[in-house]
Amino acid sequence: MIYRSLALVSMATFYIIYFAKLFLQKKRGIKVYKLAQNEKNKKNITEILLKIVSFTLPVLELVSIIIGRSYLPIMGKVIGVYFAFFADFLFLNAIISMKDSWRVGVAEDEKDRKLITGGIYKFSRNPAFLAFDLLYIGIVLMYCNIPLIVCTIAAIVVFHLQILSEEKFLEETLKEEYVEYKKKVGRYLGYGKFSFLSVRMYAYFILFIWCIFYIITLLLYAGPLLSWIWIWIIIGAFAFLRFMMLKFAIDKDKRLKIPKAIKIIYYVLFAFALTVFCVVEFNVFRAMNSEPERNLDYVIVLGAGVNGTTPSKPLAKRIEEAYYYMSDNPDTLLIASGGKGPYESISEAECIKNELVKLGVDESRIILEDKSTSTIENLRFSKEIINDDSKHVGIITNSFHEYRAGLIAREAGYDKVYSVPAVTLFPVGIHYMLREFFGVVRLWMEYGRVIL
Repeated sequence: MIYRSLALVSMATFYIIYFAKLFLQKKRGIKVYKLAQNEKNKKNITEILLKIVSFTLPVLELVSIIIGRSYLPIMGKVIGVYFAFFADFLFLNAIISMKDSWRVGVAEDEKDRKLITGGIYKFSRNPAFLAFDLLYIGIVLMYCNIPLIVCTIAAIVVFHLQILSEEKFLEETLKEEYVEYKKKVGRYLGYGKFSFLSVRMYAYFILFIWCIFYIITLLLYAGPLLSWIWIWIIIGAFAFLRFMMLKFAIDKDKRLKIPKAIKIIYYVLFAFALTVFCVVEFNVFRAMNSEPERNLDYVIVLGAGVNGTTPSKPLAKRIEEAYYYMSDNPDTLLIASGGKGPYESISEAECIKNELVKLGVDESRIILEDKSTSTIENLRFSKEIINDDSKHVGIITNSFHEYRAGLIAREAGYDKVYSVPAVTLFPVGIHYMLREFFGVVRLWMEYGRVIL
């Protein structure tokens, strides 16, 4: 339901901006050059196709939203929402950048001809067309179906043909002025000449936009109390700072001149931090997708939050995975681990046991460990219950947490420990995966050495 609402809002916003532009344009009596008319005043095939897709695609999008079917995973929908709302932002900026004239390209009258190169037009020669493409792609990602995909591809191709025609007209009309503009700005995206510098600049810009949208997503899904949500604010601020620094470098702006020694130190530290991050996240991802060993002697379900007597979403997924594993492996015993928090009516261990019994797991196969208050205590107290280093033990926790839990288990003295990963809930799971990096680094600091 939330995606349907967001899709409708993004579409409505886009077309309200579009029709407001047309209304104001007409009210101000501005005569806009129409590519539809060639020298003989006849319509060309590009414009005919453009009118067909311009009418068909919004209707098809609306039908797809109303039906609400989608064959993509949740992250596809979330990224689709990002595309759609960024399209709104881009299209609004394209209109604002035209300022008082609201002109597209150049006017019919010779005296009114003006090439728009300011605002968003510094970064894209065709931001309005790009906005249409992004909106259509966003809706496809949210409501993926064959007719919508086919029509979207057709629309993007037709828009591209329209752009080529308009650029040809502008080059013939404005000559050197437009040729120089083309050298500086890309057809869709591009600031300055294509280079490693410009690629990095846009990478940081995309990261900055991602952080803005993802923070909003986290607030919608988990609320402002989500731990470590502030890390995305720091990453976003860093990305914006680097974007501006690289823009200054491309412009050869001397207002921000950084000593070479500081640059070298920064690049060395950045390369080192990025390498460590990639190594840790590779291990996190590998543990997330590990295949559980069958017929383990014990599995330990690590506790998580309990809302009164109801398991939180992460804990519910752990319980669900525990049920599947216990059903498939009838000789395995389960340790439900987790004490009672300040806002919990029962211990996490008792909650795990109650839910598993409801699902049909024999109560005699469940052992309670209800004193622990952290992952390290979960594992230490459970090891005391097992009291046999020869036993094969699985850890059931959300998949993003498996790698760190395994590290803690080995440090706690487990010899034969295995991952039994439960589902990670997305899109919040991306935040948890990032947070795991800092959790692993904290472990290294606690143990005084690097453990992998």
